[in-house]
Amino acid sequence: MSHVTNRDAADILFNVATILELAEDNPYRVRAYRRAARLLLRSREDAKIRLTGAGELDLPGLGPRLRRKLGELLSTGRMGFYVELCTDLPADVVRLMQIEGVGPKTAQRLNEELGLTTAADVYAAAQAGKIRTLFGFGEKRERRLLHAAEATLAGRVKSFAPVVPDEDDVPGPTLLRPASEQLTLPEAA
Repeated sequence: MSHVTNRDAADILFNVATILELAEDNPYRVRAYRRAARLLLRSREDAKIRLTGAGELDLPGLGPRLRRKLGELLSTGRMGFYVELCTDLPADVVRLMQIEGVGPKTAQRLNEELGLTTAADVYAAAQAGKIRTLFGFGEKRERRLLHAAEATLAGRVKSFAPVVPDEDDVPGPTLLRPASEQLTLPEAA
């Protein structure tokens, strides 16, 4: 288990909020995850020292379930809810999320609009200048994705990246769902 910084926890919470938003979940729930992420980023002290004996994060303004989930993340280095959400995403999207700076929405766009599935694909597309053709992407972002994909190919996967299940592995008892039960994400605007 590695140390989860406030920034790492906030990144995970932002990813959870984005995945819930793409799945058209309750907007208040999405807002709660984003608010919790911003609270963590504003905090000057390590959030881990605010864990209670019950394993919850003592951070005002959060509901009890979110405090428990954050307590789990900070104490174990893993949030079961995030893992479950990631198993509902297509494997190609999860694979792209292992690249630094690529969240669920960017991964989905790269996959759907350019057909990219791996860091090697992102690297090749960035070198060919294809990523900058997407709406909202420019040369600067394409260059950042090129360097991040290169780092991923060199074995430097971002901290706390979702894990892509191997096709050869038999899934654990519950987390992997058949493709027919996966979340269908709306098209990017």
